[in-house]
Amino acid sequence: MKTAWLFGPGNIAVHDEPEPCPVAGEVLLQTELAGICGTDVSFYLGHRVVLYPFVLGHEVMGRVAAVGDEVTKFAVGQRVLVEPNYPCGSCRLCLAGRGAVCAQKGSPGVSLPGCFSEYFAAPAEFVWALPDAISDQDAATIEPLAVSLHGFVHSGAQAGDTIAVLGCGVVGLLLIHAAVAAGVRVIAHDRFANKLEMARSLGAEPGQNVDTAQMWRQENVTSIFECAGSPATIDLALKAAPRASQVILLGLSSEPASFVPLRFVREGIDIRTSMIYDHPKDFAHVIDQVARGALHPSCVVTHTYPLESLGRALAHAGTGEAGKIHITMT
Repeated sequence: MKTAWLFGPGNIAVHDEPEPCPVAGEVLLQTELAGICGTDVSFYLGHRVVLYPFVLGHEVMGRVAAVGDEVTKFAVGQRVLVEPNYPCGSCRLCLAGRGAVCAQKGSPGVSLPGCFSEYFAAPAEFVWALPDAISDQDAATIEPLAVSLHGFVHSGAQAGDTIAVLGCGVVGLLLIHAAVAAGVRVIAHDRFANKLEMARSLGAEPGQNVDTAQMWRQENVTSIFECAGSPATIDLALKAAPRASQVILLGLSSEPASFVPLRFVREGIDIRTSMIYDHPKDFAHVIDQVARGALHPSCVVTHTYPLESLGRALAHAGTGEAGKIHITMT
């Protein structure tokens, strides 16, 4: 099988490897489509470091090639999707339904070998059968939709509310898609004109080039979703948040952020975080939404590359100008 290895920042090479065999409790996928995530780009650019060589990738769908012992719910040839974060299931947080922040969580392409390969094995507990109503392109984009929908649902935003989204990358665009489908008005902000145009096509209103705090007050913005993971957008969200609003942080920034606690306490402004999704309820909910036709996450896909061109695809994703990029294995 062909596998793409990261040998160092900017250094991807595809090699032939023996086809793996699933161990007990595992499902072996013949991968068909895999998505590039911002996490993959961070590793590729050297902003995050792993023990090289390493296989990136975690957004993956395909067909069952084989099953290990004790796996009875999947058949060879069945279309499936992987939920690529594996909480331990037994710690205090997992037992409270908060596996998203489990300290023992394993993640392909981050702490475990990833899916940019023609075959990929995953624990059966985290493999989901795909209804026929879901296209391959939608299936391969369900994982980032789960990230966005988790943050949106936990914000409590309701039909008729107005929210602001800072950062129209894939997570921001899919959050806009989910919010508009729920009857929520969205004001979108991004530094790339093409990203704002994508947000507009999904039903958002591009933010005006005026004083943001004043605009959000006038438009009665109740929730601000920071999806860029940029110090500048986090600073903007905290400084411009209207009275009694909430700031939800989905973006991943390692830079320090600051705010004046007195204003947040006096004005009743909440700061919340949203980390990926909780197993298993969030994936079940998203798959149901897509199967019913309520959401179409492939609406954010702009490019597809073959596995052999993974390095070029990661470099393209690193420019910030593309939407979701898919990698095809066939």
